[in-house]
Amino acid sequence: MSKSIGKGTLILVASGLICKLLGAFFRLPLTNILGIEGIGVFQMVMSVYSFALILTSGGVTSALSKFVSQARARGDYGKVRALLRTALTYTLLFGLLGGIVLFFFASPIASLQGAVSGALSYRLMVLLIPLGGVIAAMRGIFQGYENMFPTAVSQILEQAIKFSLGILFAFLFAKSGMSAGIFGAFLGVTLGELCAIIFLSIYMHFKTNFASATEKNIKLPFLKAALPLSLGASVLPLVGAIDSFIVVSRLSLAGFSSQAATALFGLQTGVVGAILNFPLILSTSISMAILPSVSYMEAQLSGESERAIAKSLKIMWLTLMPLSFGIAAVCRPLYMIVYPSLSPELLNFAVNLTYFGALATTITALMQFFVALLQAKGHFNFCMVSYLVGGALKVLCVVTLCSIREINIYGVVIGNIVLSSAVTIMALIKNKKKISVGVFDLTLPLLSACAMALSIALFYSKFDLSPILALISGVIMGGAVYVFFTLPITSEIFREFIHTRQTEKESGSEIE
Repeated sequence: MSKSIGKGTLILVASGLICKLLGAFFRLPLTNILGIEGIGVFQMVMSVYSFALILTSGGVTSALSKFVSQARARGDYGKVRALLRTALTYTLLFGLLGGIVLFFFASPIASLQGAVSGALSYRLMVLLIPLGGVIAAMRGIFQGYENMFPTAVSQILEQAIKFSLGILFAFLFAKSGMSAGIFGAFLGVTLGELCAIIFLSIYMHFKTNFASATEKNIKLPFLKAALPLSLGASVLPLVGAIDSFIVVSRLSLAGFSSQAATALFGLQTGVVGAILNFPLILSTSISMAILPSVSYMEAQLSGESERAIAKSLKIMWLTLMPLSFGIAAVCRPLYMIVYPSLSPELLNFAVNLTYFGALATTITALMQFFVALLQAKGHFNFCMVSYLVGGALKVLCVVTLCSIREINIYGVVIGNIVLSSAVTIMALIKNKKKISVGVFDLTLPLLSACAMALSIALFYSKFDLSPILALISGVIMGGAVYVFFTLPITSEIFREFIHTRQTEKESGSEIE
């Protein structure tokens, strides 16, 4: 893996973990302040905000990352300033339009959701969505320079402000009612975005030198990239929103009570989904880091892109396998610790959903990787079409399978597998060029992960330990088994790293 991809990935993985933890901690006190109903309304408003933000500016970061890296490769730095201006105009225009729609239709939307307490918060979207778009544009510029540090710091800063001020304002405003408390939480989110923009602006002013903007026509190419990328990216949250409307009713047709159906849906999306999102931090980070690198290499016609892609995929697969299979192997004691109030029946559902979900997570990671390659090569419309096809297939799975009692909530997981598999297959066909990763490099981590999971299962069957001891011992033993079986690959990667470092030192000494 090239130095820039590796460094960028590490930075983004670290920031992703910190942000995930801050996000989890944010919801705990917020639930105590707003109550179960209040946090439910907050999540409903947040889901609409996330969808609107992705719809209006979801493709901006990826489009800028590609175009800026290409401009750098060709030495056309004046184009970077023009791209920034175009992106800011685009995000502010569409962000304001989306915010204005939510502002004036706040009450009808909240009533349609059955959450009238969220109407006041929807009016904040007139600020939140444009600010989020500006952040996306500025991060895209830095990622185009393969500098992931500003993105990482701004993400952590945004989450930290959201955590501290969101909790504070929610606590203060909740004295006037639940609606005001929810508004206070979103006010903290708004100030978090504002602080992120301030940091990015200062960093850009002092650390980035732009040449004078060129007069080249870059608006049309940018729009041709940003619009389909935004529409394609909005498919996944849209499908998630559709799930929230149809899953409970389909489970009711399968014979579950409304209360049981709601509990199963919450179990899949809130409990299992939250745990299985952690491995995706790795694949998301690698995908973000590889997009500008591959765009840069292909613009230079250096022929290094295929080698970088192969190394990135090899390392992602090597680290993804123990994360996905490991979470599945230790999920029972993990859930008993994190969610002690789960009934034995729901605990069994959660464990089984995690087994299937680990497969879905693995394929989703591959999907993210190969879609990033398509974006790097400029296949923006194809990305949108593949997401639409995958999304339609998932909705079809949920509608047909969740109403079958023997399948029930597992229909959602099967739908996730079908969605990510369809997009991955389409992306592989479109990429055409072979990715030179050996069969051994793919099968050894997979078999090692299976051996790891089986050894943990065998250990749990022999010893009756407390959840904490079972979790700790399972992680240690599973990690040792996986490292032992993958030594041929890990030792090779380590030797390559040492050789690269020595080469860099020798080159540096010669220059001096």
